[in-house]
Amino acid sequence: MYKLLKSTTSLTMCLALALPAGGFAQTTESCVSEGEQTVFPCVLPDGSVVADQDQMMTLRADGGLAEALGLEAEAQSEAEAQPTAEAAAETVDAAEDQAAAAAEAEADATAEAQQAAEEQAAADAEAAAAQAEAEAAEAQAAADAEAAAAAQAAEQEAAEAQAAADAQAAQAEEAAAAEAQAEAEREDAVAAQIAADAEANAAAEAEAEQAAADAVEPTSTADTDTAQQNDASAETQAETEVPAGTSSATETQADTATEQRTEEQIAADLAAEQAAEDAREEQRAADAAAAAEAAAAADSGETEAEVVVEEITEEDTRASDEEFSTNVSGDTAAQENAEVKKDDDDGMSKFEKALLLGLGAVAVGAVLKNGSKVVSNSGDRLVVQDPSGDLRVLKDDDALVRQAGDEVRRETFNDGSSRTTVIKPNGSQIVTILGRDGTVLRRINVDPQGNEYVLFDDTRAEERIIVNELPQIETQTNTFASQQDEEALRAALQTQLRGEQAQRYSLRQVRDVRQVRALAPEIELDAVRFATGSAAIQPEQARALSKIGTVISNAIKEDPRTVILIEGHTDAVGDAGYNLALSDRRAETVALALTEYFDVPPANLITQGYGESALKVSTPTAEPANRRAVVRNITGLLRQ
Repeated sequence: MYKLLKSTTSLTMCLALALPAGGFAQTTESCVSEGEQTVFPCVLPDGSVVADQDQMMTLRADGGLAEALGLEAEAQSEAEAQPTAEAAAETVDAAEDQAAAAAEAEADATAEAQQAAEEQAAADAEAAAAQAEAEAAEAQAAADAEAAAAAQAAEQEAAEAQAAADAQAAQAEEAAAAEAQAEAEREDAVAAQIAADAEANAAAEAEAEQAAADAVEPTSTADTDTAQQNDASAETQAETEVPAGTSSATETQADTATEQRTEEQIAADLAAEQAAEDAREEQRAADAAAAAEAAAAADSGETEAEVVVEEITEEDTRASDEEFSTNVSGDTAAQENAEVKKDDDDGMSKFEKALLLGLGAVAVGAVLKNGSKVVSNSGDRLVVQDPSGDLRVLKDDDALVRQAGDEVRRETFNDGSSRTTVIKPNGSQIVTILGRDGTVLRRINVDPQGNEYVLFDDTRAEERIIVNELPQIETQTNTFASQQDEEALRAALQTQLRGEQAQRYSLRQVRDVRQVRALAPEIELDAVRFATGSAAIQPEQARALSKIGTVISNAIKEDPRTVILIEGHTDAVGDAGYNLALSDRRAETVALALTEYFDVPPANLITQGYGESALKVSTPTAEPANRRAVVRNITGLLRQ
């Protein structure tokens, strides 16, 4: 705008200077002077003089007047333009002055604004610094408060922990005192029970001898030196004179005697079985609880176990066609070595040393910590008589699963119980907890993929059994393995005669209570016939087990939790302790044969000898039908 005004003013001034200067001093008035009437003569703008009105009219008619007037108008315009240009110049100057003043004012305003902004920024910075300082002070105060609270909480927790430790220590002292008192009471009770049982056993033996003398014609024993020779000669005689599966006069006589038993006698037998079962249940529950507690303490790091790791070789195992390294002995032969056993531990087997830790003594005639009396010891097996008078065989229940090529890690706890982990070459594992008497309490199979299968767990509390309330299984029709095809054997192996029973049982209850065991039908391995006094199976007999071996192997593949019980039985000829140990060895041999020839996993097999306690034919004489091995599928009976 300022430039436009300046240019316009300059142009105007140039035009003013270029035009001729307006009028000059004349005496004659102008023809175009203001007024209503022209005074003649007059001067036109071009300088010509008009004398009168007529000349004016003539000039108007000819156009000269207009030209003269134009010159006058131009001169007048120039005269008028002169002040206009000056005014424009003054306007331009004023505009320039105004613009300069505006620019100066704008500059002053900008400077003031910038100064104000700088002052505001300084004030904002000062406020931000003050706020940051306040926030830092608040954060410090909060941190100090939190640290103080944490310190107070730590002090309180430490005080509580100390109080809990003091309470636990006091409780432990009270428990130890109570346990000591209970142990003393148990020892007194065991001693009293042993004395009472001894009297009862003496009376019962006297009655049994008298009954046997009345029912059976006495036989001469002058030609026998030991109980083993008596058993051997009786088995040989039976094998040559009484074919298997035939009835004899003795069997008929025994059956008649059984029929004549009174209801009172049956009730008395059931009562005795119930009392024995209650005693076994109480003792086993205590042992199982102690073993479970010891294993848990070792896992938590509260206690340290003695750990032994070993590689199993062929020399550490036995094949099914091999005999045991020691002979089964009766009371007489074993008693001769009792003093040696008491004083010389170096000749003991690993099993005997483990029993020595858990049970106290293994010498024949010794009374163990649980009140049982040792009646036979063959190194690998111990036959004991419970306070109730029943015989039991103790062994290393884990021996069957240890095979050549395995790595075995054994943890032995302070109470004598132990845990073994058997690692197979394919990466699978068998984890077993054993009681202080060597009895298996819990077993878990772990396959190569890490899947765990609990086969049984006796470390949990048992549900009490009322013997006379169990289903009474009638005499079962014999199922002979050699006379059935695989489909029939599979069906027989899967059958469970449990009726309406919903109860599940511990492995101990299945092993020890015949009424429970009878709920799973038996399959007799009639192709197996042991030589007199032998626990070995020849290969041709083992191959005769092919059908039942294949059925069992397939059943375990279908259900890895399958558990098969293999039982060994003898006749009633010879010493009862000898027969019990021999039958248990034979059951182990059958399990070995199934594993060697048919790849049946040994962890799924449980062996148990019953000696002469479960006669198939009730007779005290040699009877081949009583010398047998049977299998049962007890999976459906077990708690898993």
